[in-house]
Amino acid sequence: MILEKGGGRRLRVLFFGLALLYVLPFWVVRHVPTVDGPCHTYNAWILRQYGNVERYPLFHQYYEINARPYPNWMSHGVMALLMLAVPPVVAEKLLVSGYALLFLAGAWYLVGAVRPEERWLAFLAFPFVCHQLFQFGFYNFAISVAFFLLGVGFWWRHRDRPGGLRFVVGINLLLWLCYFSHILSLGLALIAIAVLWLATLRRETWRRHLLHVAVLLPQAILPLWFFAMQRGRRMPSTWSLAQMARFLVRLEALVTLHVNQLWLTVPLALLFLLLLLVTLWRGGLWRPESAFLLLALLFTVFYFVSPEGAAGGWLLKNRLSLYPYLILLPGLSPRLGRRGAAVAAGGLALVALGNLGYLIHGYRALGARVDGFLAGLAPVAPNSRELTLLFERVWPTDVLSHATGYVALEKGLVDWDNYEAKIDFFPVRFRESVSIPDLTDALSAPGSYRVRVSRDQVDALYVWRMPLGHELGERLRRYYTLTREDDAGMLFERGGG
Repeated sequence: MILEKGGGRRLRVLFFGLALLYVLPFWVVRHVPTVDGPCHTYNAWILRQYGNVERYPLFHQYYEINARPYPNWMSHGVMALLMLAVPPVVAEKLLVSGYALLFLAGAWYLVGAVRPEERWLAFLAFPFVCHQLFQFGFYNFAISVAFFLLGVGFWWRHRDRPGGLRFVVGINLLLWLCYFSHILSLGLALIAIAVLWLATLRRETWRRHLLHVAVLLPQAILPLWFFAMQRGRRMPSTWSLAQMARFLVRLEALVTLHVNQLWLTVPLALLFLLLLLVTLWRGGLWRPESAFLLLALLFTVFYFVSPEGAAGGWLLKNRLSLYPYLILLPGLSPRLGRRGAAVAAGGLALVALGNLGYLIHGYRALGARVDGFLAGLAPVAPNSRELTLLFERVWPTDVLSHATGYVALEKGLVDWDNYEAKIDFFPVRFRESVSIPDLTDALSAPGSYRVRVSRDQVDALYVWRMPLGHELGERLRRYYTLTREDDAGMLFERGGG
């Protein structure tokens, strides 16, 4: 069996073999089908080619590099470096593959650091790889969750040696990497460490324990700077209590491709509950490891009382719904024994394989949709300014929202729907001198786009799924020429009048 003599090694091989398979969905498609992923890749390409004014003159003319130490540098910086060796779409695939492996390694490391005898519990993390926020293309946030797991696990494993150089360098490096990915994970990691620090405080070792405070003091510098610079307003929650409870207990943050995924997420949430009840029934709640159960409760409270957005970020509740489950992993101790743990690991591995098959099938369908969409942009002239208007949005993740970015980076276009460049805390932003077209309500209600007002700022418009005979088509023909049309998309370029 898996956990008998030599079973620990076989369990590790099974886990990481399955982890390697979990990168397959990203490689069976030409473009990774996420919502914001193309925008991140496009801006990383701008970072890479910013000095190449001969081939991409508009990048330097319209954009500037925001070199301040904001938390969203991780995915952009890594992809820009990868683009020194590989094409942009390959760099994106390498990034998300690295994320998947890092996240799963983080879950394995955290569970093993706290409960090495029950490492099979890390198999529960596989369905969390392609969670909703990842599918939205929030790569920085997704990567930050992996560093959250690694940071908390590293602190726990080395907590008794706070004065050692390895600990000082290791914990600060992991937490800084967490910060440069997403500040939410850093904040929760520091809260988790603080709770665990209190749970492991002992009278006979309190002086040594105080060293942790000094070691972690550098982690206050960047967050304090960020909140001083970023004064984004809070977005009050509009969710009802029932809606919040339903989203959390059904693990709806894992529903990304179709509502049918509830057939996996609901039983998974019930399994977490069952394992928690068995852990409580078996006792041992006064051990330091039980502080992870307290953290799961605390993070659940954060989820319910949080606004929907703060400090310029949004979808805060969706993000927070992941942490109670993930921090619960090392707190569970059902003590199934070798045979029971082997059966559980095997069963969870089969579920993970089934979920992987579903993801591959779904990604292929979405990838074909993205490729068909991008085909309509083939004639657009290089080094021009382009705007895409979508009349069709698809729940739960609209993979066409920013897909234009893939063509924009190839042709050196200015993509007016580059939302990152309109926000201060991303590495690339529009220059203050740039006059941005008036897109008020146009992205959510494309029929309201004011063609004449913005005609001198937009060289090409790509309109997707516009109803037959819509009056926007008539307005576009007054100032643009229809250069390509198929069943779904219409490309209008300057020169029509």
